[in-house]
Amino acid sequence: MDQIYNLAGPASPVHYQHNPVQTTKTSVHGAINVLGPAKRVGETIFQASTSEVYGDPKIHPQTEDYWGHVNPIGVRACYDEGKRCTETLFFDYHRQHGLNIKAARIFNT
Repeated sequence: MDQIYNLAGPASPVHYQHNPVQTTKTSVHGAINVLGPAKRVGETIFQASTSEVYGDPKIHPQTEDYWGHVNPIGVRACYDEGKRCTETLFFDYHRQHGLNIKAARIFNT
């Protein structure tokens, strides 16, 4: 393999709120399942994230140094927190293992 892309995750509230536990698990387990092979073969890995990691932001537009205004226990948290945790795992793999990562917060596409 030359590159790995992690694009997983239902982006519609109707879909991700149908089974919130599975939504969170899909994000976290999906990231773990792609980060391991990327580390093993030393390939670049891309994470498709979301503006939802900012929660309900108090500033518009958000800059990369803005951390957000989040609700970790709300009905949307299964998606938001899953994506935040995925970003955390990606950046920790980068810092701890030197894995070459790319992450993009894709807005309303």
